[in-house]
Amino acid sequence: MKYKSMRPDGKRPSSKVLSNLKPGTLPVAMIALIIIVGYALVNGLPKPPAKPDATWSRIIATGTFRVGMDPSFPPFESEDGKGHLKGLDIALVDEMVQQWSRESLTTTVHAEYIYTGLDGLYDALRAGQFDAIVSALPYDPKRTEDVYFSHAYFDGGPYIIVREPDATTKTYADLEGKRIGIELGTTGDVFARRWQKRFKYDLREFDLASEALRALKQGEVDAVFTDWIAFNEFARTNAGVKTVGTPLVHEYLVVAVRKDSPTLLAQINAVIRAMKNDGRLEWLYKQWLVEGE
Repeated sequence: MKYKSMRPDGKRPSSKVLSNLKPGTLPVAMIALIIIVGYALVNGLPKPPAKPDATWSRIIATGTFRVGMDPSFPPFESEDGKGHLKGLDIALVDEMVQQWSRESLTTTVHAEYIYTGLDGLYDALRAGQFDAIVSALPYDPKRTEDVYFSHAYFDGGPYIIVREPDATTKTYADLEGKRIGIELGTTGDVFARRWQKRFKYDLREFDLASEALRALKQGEVDAVFTDWIAFNEFARTNAGVKTVGTPLVHEYLVVAVRKDSPTLLAQINAVIRAMKNDGRLEWLYKQWLVEGE
């Protein structure tokens, strides 16, 4: 038995809408709709995680993170002659492997340190002798074609150091015509010479930052351009000097990995980022750069 489609008023539905559709219009519209819906579904769905790189896969499989280091730069890294390492970089690597171990659940990761002279660190990294360089390594834009650099974990650039009573010096421009102590060959030296003519600095040269800072304390110079580490080393036993503002030049310390290790880079960055956010990095500064060990 057939049922006729009727409107509520008892009349047949108008065929005007159907008659207005041109041949081929409905299929094209349907295809377009299918494409749009399909595109939305594909792009709206979460994408599967990228496959870990070979370096990270080996670290998790073996539990060994191989670190290239020149252990001759305290307080970042030093060796006591008996195989015992200490310093800020060692503490940083310890934080990395501990966090990776917690996140892995199945693998306990430990660090294996491979000593290499500073000049040979990049070559040894590219040769696969270790997985990363953690050795108070300054960011070098000329190396970015060869390696990946991590987020910075310390800024070693020079500061303005003045005597405690100085309330007028805020920037290097406030030192026009003043006596500036510099350690020869340092970034502070380079910065002072760059602005010497403009601000008429009277530069006083020293072989060591400690000598320049001692001259500052004794009133022989009006300011010193040197790094935070040298300042803190001096300030531990000498009161009466202070830093002013932010670094004159940024000298970021970073970790370097090979270009075939993006997963490892991401894992290193995740630890550095977490340590900045939760205060662990500041605590390491205090432990190794301010108080000393």
